[in-house]
Amino acid sequence: MQQRKFGMTIAALMIAASAGPALAGRCQFVGVEGGEVEVNTDNGAETAGKTGLLKCYRDGKLWREQELRDGAYIGLDRSYADDGSISERQVNANGNTEGVKREFWPGGQLRSEANHVDGDVLGLSRSFHRNGKPAALRFGAGRGKPSGSVIEYNESGQITELRCASTSSFDEDRAPCGRDGKPATVELFDRRGSKRGELVHREGSVLAATSFDEAGKRVEASEFTANGRIDRRYFGDGKMASERRIENDYAVADSEWYMNGQLKQRTTREPVDRDGASTVERYRDSGVLQSREYWRGRHREREESFDEAGKRSLERSFDEDGNLSRQRKFAADGSVLEDESFYPDGSRK
Repeated sequence: MQQRKFGMTIAALMIAASAGPALAGRCQFVGVEGGEVEVNTDNGAETAGKTGLLKCYRDGKLWREQELRDGAYIGLDRSYADDGSISERQVNANGNTEGVKREFWPGGQLRSEANHVDGDVLGLSRSFHRNGKPAALRFGAGRGKPSGSVIEYNESGQITELRCASTSSFDEDRAPCGRDGKPATVELFDRRGSKRGELVHREGSVLAATSFDEAGKRVEASEFTANGRIDRRYFGDGKMASERRIENDYAVADSEWYMNGQLKQRTTREPVDRDGASTVERYRDSGVLQSREYWRGRHREREESFDEAGKRSLERSFDEDGNLSRQRKFAADGSVLEDESFYPDGSRK
């Protein structure tokens, strides 16, 4: 569903800086022995070999603090935004975030927190809305490992996004991911509090997913099985519009319905890669079969037509080049009225 996200994501907050400094222009350098001197960070010679803290200002306000170790930007990296928010982290010798990175809302309230190992998020990261409620929970399992669970919330505390790992990543994912072996149903909302979806999990696996429109009406739904899934779409009144059945990555059946609820068309396919057999049935809006086609790959082998009562009235067969090769007409009682064969040019034999 496969997916929309709301609120601030941890990923956007945790992007590691490049190896070079994010400073520019003239700053104050405070050495380990104290005292401040002005340096130009655009001139590498003025910071070479220095150990201490750079304090840079913009419009008279502290803008950035960054630690130097023997001229290299290693250690503390703290930035101050114009709105009063603060971001701080530790930078390693590779120029990547190492350890805990935090961001704070104006006024000092925690906005996000995540642990890093050489730039990669490892373990549970959290972010918070301005009102203090959780905005997102994410689990980083480490480089090369499957992603952990993700839960995102709107400002009211409703879940807006849920992705469950195969095993529990943190306490908060146990109930919505169905960790007790029983199916767990979770409603998904947008940032305004309108319901937009519904998920059913068991032991972290998705069993079913449903999406809703802005009016709260069901639009799409999927059911997942051990070897495939069933995808459905709905009309505005809630009646079925279409359905697709997938088994082992093959679309084995497609169905469509009229708005009055009667079946409109059904296609069934043999689950093979090439030249599989398929059948297409079309129905009148009364529910009576109208035609049936038999295919082998892209070649139509035979087709049948049916009258208003659903009785077969016509049958046509085709050669490998798609030319009509035989045609039979039937009476209402099933007896053959006419049987003709044709040459490839369309002439009768």
